[in-house]
Amino acid sequence: MASSFWKGVVGVGLFALAHAAFSAAQHRSYMRLTEKENETLPIDIVLQTLLSFVMTCYGIAHIAGEFKDMDASSELKNKTFDTLRNHPSFYLFNHRGRVLFRSPEEEPSSVRNQQGLPDPIRLRKLEHLH
Repeated sequence: MASSFWKGVVGVGLFALAHAAFSAAQHRSYMRLTEKENETLPIDIVLQTLLSFVMTCYGIAHIAGEFKDMDASSELKNKTFDTLRNHPSFYLFNHRGRVLFRSPEEEPSSVRNQQGLPDPIRLRKLEHLH
């Protein structure tokens, strides 16, 4: 859990960043009133913007905690080859292998009834309709 100090740093950094944005907008409106369009921002607004941005980024990096390695081998070294591409959501047990690899003692009609397939006699009666 991030300490309240780093959360405070982020809060102060965001507040300073908002203040710098407001100051820049106010300076721009002042430049329009005085008809000086080509003036740049004062150095104090630029420094406040950069400092508050760095402070906010530094605080967020401490709140986020430990970063993971970018090297993929560091996470993959704990997995075996069998579990590397293991996706249980793709498991399918109701397939034609049940029919192809059944034992010779098993009767074909009982397999059809287990799978919920219609009776072949009914199919023959309906074939002339197509």
